[in-house]
Amino acid sequence: MSANNYLKKQEIPYVVKVFTWILICAGTFFFYVYSFNPSISFPNADLYSYSAKMGFGSAGVRILGSVLALLISVIANNPRWLFITLVSRIFIELGDAVLGLALDGITPNAFALIVLAAFEIWAALKLWNIEGANVQQKN
Repeated sequence: MSANNYLKKQEIPYVVKVFTWILICAGTFFFYVYSFNPSISFPNADLYSYSAKMGFGSAGVRILGSVLALLISVIANNPRWLFITLVSRIFIELGDAVLGLALDGITPNAFALIVLAAFEIWAALKLWNIEGANVQQKN
């Protein structure tokens, strides 16, 4: 047996786990906001029309799905699953930021989405390095 067989497979770094738990908590809150009380984040929003219910409800379900994927990944301590989840979230955050910029211009919401995407890119890059180390251990 080689020495590599005794190396432990690397797990999700602690700082990325903490960041993921923050995303899970924030995502759970925003699931509630979008699904049941959008006026918390959007002062003029209501759930009186079908299109508003469908739009906010759909966004809430998307958020809940992302939270569930984050939760499964961090509980399983699987850097590959978390990396894939974060990459999909990066595209969602950047897409929402572009849409917000196109519809409303530069707003605190668009800025927050860009900052969130930047932190998710940071976490994904840390996980990319972990996965690279795991691949090298297999060889």
